[in-house]
Amino acid sequence: MRATALPPELRDRATSLESELGRDVDRHHLLAETLAALARRSDDLLAARFDAILDAWRRLAPGASGAPVTWTTAAGTASGITAGIDAMGALLVRVDDRVERIVSGEVTWL
Repeated sequence: MRATALPPELRDRATSLESELGRDVDRHHLLAETLAALARRSDDLLAARFDAILDAWRRLAPGASGAPVTWTTAAGTASGITAGIDAMGALLVRVDDRVERIVSGEVTWL
């Protein structure tokens, strides 16, 4: 997908697998792999293996610790340094002397 195929309001922050990899992506293979991965996580969820889900999430999210970020709150834009992922899956962000839990919304890594 070319960047010009994206809506103008997303072009500065959205991308595609083709753009990131610099080559075409076999969408059928991607779908099959995605469904297989979802089935594995679904099995973990049904078997109450929440630790396996969290461990994988933490392993695949290196920016969840030590990265500067901003996000929007009801009071405006906030910023801080990521401090991990808690036991419920929320992103933790250190802001001054406290830690904020981010459970939804748009976070921008700086």
